[in-house]
Amino acid sequence: MSRAVAVCHGPFGRVSIYDLDRPLVLHAHREAHLIFYLEGTAGLVDVNGQRIRVDPFMGIAINPWEPHNFIPEREGSFGLFLVVYLRPEWLAAQTMTPAGGLVFPSSELVVTRELAAWRDKAVEMLLSSHRELNLAPVLMALAQASSEPIGCELASSLIHLSAEEEIDRRVRRACRLLEEHPFHEGVLASVAREAGLSRAHFFKLFKEQIGVTPTVFANTVRLDAALDRIVTSRDPVTSISHGLGFSCQSVFTRFFTAHIGMAPSDYRRALRLVEPRVPEAAHG
Repeated sequence: MSRAVAVCHGPFGRVSIYDLDRPLVLHAHREAHLIFYLEGTAGLVDVNGQRIRVDPFMGIAINPWEPHNFIPEREGSFGLFLVVYLRPEWLAAQTMTPAGGLVFPSSELVVTRELAAWRDKAVEMLLSSHRELNLAPVLMALAQASSEPIGCELASSLIHLSAEEEIDRRVRRACRLLEEHPFHEGVLASVAREAGLSRAHFFKLFKEQIGVTPTVFANTVRLDAALDRIVTSRDPVTSISHGLGFSCQSVFTRFFTAHIGMAPSDYRRALRLVEPRVPEAAHG
């Protein structure tokens, strides 16, 4: 069964080493997403209608909210991958770029010598026993090296719900309701009815404006909430499952495993946290 070898959450987002032997469902992330092969069986990722092989020579760069999946090249065989999720707001703050652009213009990421060096540095730090992990500079360099060959500016998310004039008010309302109640099964039907649209028409409008279906959007919000509670609380998985509206723990575990590749308890066991660095006070 797939497992997390190492997981680290911090102000930058999260970075993990996963040993995967099973497919992941179609899903999306708010974060800019990088995947690098380390050893074992190669992986296949479908993104933007293209299937890309993740191997020693090719990685994957996925923009926020781009739907994708993961398939082991040989089902049941393990492959080890470095998986990076970088918060768009953190990237924008580091690079001082305006919000609104794409992070990566291409999903195919040729593994150059520089990129491999930063990848290996991130792996080394994740596997170290040091209590203090200064991962942020390494991850920033990894993101820059991933974008520089095409001259891309690191910027913010594909979706900016604050840019309200660009999104239909009915879709904005649906996004807000899904953010507030990701586990409420009736939200979408309710919004569609209020808008005077059929469910099919509303789903089409949502997909055209946001880039993902309402279901994928809701699952992303729900997974983010699950990760936040697993990382920041000591609540048992059963309580987290109940709080997120799942009918039972087994249903929550299946949902989490289908999106992450492993059970929530396994993810939590591998977890390490990096706290925000507080600038030292200036001496007068």
